[in-house]
Amino acid sequence: MKKIKKIISLALIFVLLLGVSGCSSQKTDGDGASYKAGTYTAKAKGMMGDVEVEVIVSDNTIDSIKVISHTETAGISDPAIEKIPAAILSAQGLKIDAVTGATITSNAIIAAVTECLQQAGADIEALRNKGLTTAALKDEVIEADVVVVGAGIAGLSAAIAAAEEGAKVVLLEKMAAVGGASILSGGEILGAGTAMQKAQGIQDTAAALKDYWLQVGQGKVNEDLIELVAEKNEDTINWLNNKGVEFEKVTFSYYYPTQKPFRNHLAAGESGKGFILPLYEAAQSYGIEIRFETPAVSLINENGTITGVIAENGGRKVTVNAKSTILATGGYGNNDALMKEYSPEVGASGSYLGAAHDGDGLIMAREVGAEIVAGGGAIANPMDMGATGYLDTGGIFLNVNPKGERFSNENEYWFSRTSRLYFDEGFNSYYSIMDSKTENPGFEDAVKNGTAFKADTIEELAALINIDPSVLSKTVSRYNEICGTQKDTDFGKPAVGIVGNREENAKDVNLLTSIDQAPYYAVVFKTSTITGTFGGPKTTLDGEVVSTSGQIIPGLYAAGEVANGEFFYRQYPCSGSSIQMSATMGIVSGKAAVVNANK
Repeated sequence: MKKIKKIISLALIFVLLLGVSGCSSQKTDGDGASYKAGTYTAKAKGMMGDVEVEVIVSDNTIDSIKVISHTETAGISDPAIEKIPAAILSAQGLKIDAVTGATITSNAIIAAVTECLQQAGADIEALRNKGLTTAALKDEVIEADVVVVGAGIAGLSAAIAAAEEGAKVVLLEKMAAVGGASILSGGEILGAGTAMQKAQGIQDTAAALKDYWLQVGQGKVNEDLIELVAEKNEDTINWLNNKGVEFEKVTFSYYYPTQKPFRNHLAAGESGKGFILPLYEAAQSYGIEIRFETPAVSLINENGTITGVIAENGGRKVTVNAKSTILATGGYGNNDALMKEYSPEVGASGSYLGAAHDGDGLIMAREVGAEIVAGGGAIANPMDMGATGYLDTGGIFLNVNPKGERFSNENEYWFSRTSRLYFDEGFNSYYSIMDSKTENPGFEDAVKNGTAFKADTIEELAALINIDPSVLSKTVSRYNEICGTQKDTDFGKPAVGIVGNREENAKDVNLLTSIDQAPYYAVVFKTSTITGTFGGPKTTLDGEVVSTSGQIIPGLYAAGEVANGEFFYRQYPCSGSSIQMSATMGIVSGKAAVVNANK
């Protein structure tokens, strides 16, 4: 009996040791690290605000890391919030790579954790040299009916539409999360003649929407494509709703209170998350294989037929063989060379939407002989990125170009204004001129950071912003004359106009107010970062990519911003237009790709 008890005791000791060994494989000890045991909190600046973390340490081990508060964008920041604390815990060190597509959030978490560990008395330099060793992965080959490249609204719509038809679908996304540019949109989709409009008493038709898009396109867009998307607009909205997208109401587009009729169908939460997160859930429910942090680098071209893509993941090669390939990779705003080639007059590059928009889909299509169509435009929003907090002032100030000349009706839609600024004026920024009758607590901070200027006279103000004082003085004098008569015979700005970004704060404001009370201010509105580009491979109405010889490239499709060169020209028509076009053509191309795969 004693012998049996001894065996059991030895077995228990062995099990306990095995358990300790198992724990240490997940969380190594400090390798000599020393901490003042306790719970610590710290904050660091993220993309949208402070990210606060809580770190718990024992004498020589980091025991717990939690992000306890943040205002980062859901969907985009989620991978960083999940992976970065786990990686630091596993490594017991700070040598951690940022999550692709969420670099700012990743770095904020690392910075806040670093501050906590400093509070705990850690050797920070030693921890910064300690990280994870990644095991080398083998190359992989995946078989599919349809492969979709890019997981924005076009890619998700295409993948789901293809899966609905019974196809085996693989969805590749270069970032660590779904969404692309769509998730950062204002959550608006343009529609006309819809049941939602009728329920609100709004009279409208798909034909009127088509005419509007054609008018803004100045005869330089594909009328058949415009007509297709216009006719399918309500079907697309209903399809999205059936996939879990909830809508609040039909309203005017962001900062476009003069819009008539209201056409912007607003997703729940007034954010692109209202589209993307339900579609992501739908994609998962259809069994779509989604590979994150797996950028496609080239198309597989077999004697002119596209049979899949070559991608990369963690230093390995991932080959996806598929009968149909759909490019839904977004625009090229972060590619200086492509901006100069396809949107030279915009005079800007770089997108606040993130690092993904580098034109990789356009480049891959071009490499296999696709015809590229681009009218030169882009989506640019005039913004004061400084302390005043202005995105669009709705016409309450006098706007002048960098020569000091007034150039438009300040109350017109901001996309009209930026298009005029680029293509008629040759600039990508302007100044809003105002006097001390305007109160804004951010003015003085804006002056300090160089995004606003202040002077006691108009001439002194002009000198500060490198404008000929006589020109700005003449412009202000003329504007004051107009304000005196309350009739703008130069550009047609109304004396009283509606201003606001949403219905709840829209109100009539006196727009013709003289500038005559010192001190005077000039606020810089820059359009040097963009939120979308116009250009990409030419496609048929089924989304098939067309070659420079006018022939369809077998097996290759494109949808969304990567293929919008025939839908938009120089001016962006209205927020929600791109979401409608992208979702519609995603659905269309997804279905067509399955037909091709089943041949």
